Amino acid sequence: MFKKIQFFSALLALGFIQTANAQDVVGETNGTVETEVVTTSGQNTEEPQTNVLQNLSNGSGVNTEVNPLPWKQEITGMRTPLEYATIREADVFWRKTVWRTLDMREKMNLPFSNPQKPFVNILVDAAQKGEAVIYAGNDDKFTAPIPFADAIAVLGGGGAGDSLDVMDPVTEMMVRVAAPPKEINFEDVKQFRIKEEWYFDKQTSTLNVRIMGICPIIDNRDEYGNFRATLPMFWIYFPEMRDVFVKTEAFNPFPDGIKLTWDDIFSMRLFSSYIYKEDNVRDYRISNYATGIDALYESERIKEKIFNFEHDLWSY
Repeated sequence: MFKKIQFFSALLALGFIQTANAQDVVGETNGTVETEVVTTSGQNTEEPQTNVLQNLSNGSGVNTEVNPLPWKQEITGMRTPLEYATIREADVFWRKTVWRTLDMREKMNLPFSNPQKPFVNILVDAAQKGEAVIYAGNDDKFTAPIPFADAIAVLGGGGAGDSLDVMDPVTEMMVRVAAPPKEINFEDVKQFRIKEEWYFDKQTSTLNVRIMGICPIIDNRDEYGNFRATLPMFWIYFPEMRDVFVKTEAFNPFPDGIKLTWDDIFSMRLFSSYIYKEDNVRDYRISNYATGIDALYESERIKEKIFNFEHDLWSY
């Protein structure tokens, strides 16, 4: 018992000795630091730390290579569209083709009429630069490509065969000359036509849709500016335009700060439209057998028939 008491007493004494030595070392170190601070003849050794704090508070010390708002990235030309999934023809259990009308005057379609970059200007610029192949306004099967000048000439009244009679000031006789092309006002484009393919993939048991083409519709007016009719300008094959859409920023109608491209708009179906035609034997449009409110009811009936087809495949 006495030996145990001696052992613990020795341990306590050793601990006191080590504590005293540590305090002496800290005191010597503090003294050295204080001596260095005093003997620097007025130079403040803490100035570098103060400057670093000031730079951080002023923003001059921030690394400019790091973007503090990563969601505000510019749409670069290096983006590529997400490829469609490969589908075997044998896996297509059911399919239906529908044509829709997209009206830019609807609230959900306001991004299409953005004054900074209207959607029709993107299509026209791509056609003029040769980035997209265009087809005639009545060729929604994409069979015969046409030059962009021919598509505009048909709408502008200055194409081949258009002429007018004027008086020759020298001979004072009436002569026939080619009519000057009328300037196309793309602000008269208020609607678009969209061709879609709905299909059911039995391999994945999913109902999917793919947009096949887009056609701008322009208001045709006479020389006095009076409305006459709506005319399709040209068709563009949508899969070929995805390379352009994915690199073009679209207006984001949602206040979340995320940049959207036109490929995102169509992929997520952030637009409103109504069906004006489905594939049928006589190639009829809804307007051929229904008008007014009945045409809208028929459009909704076709849409419900598509979704009910998938619903009826399952048993609950």
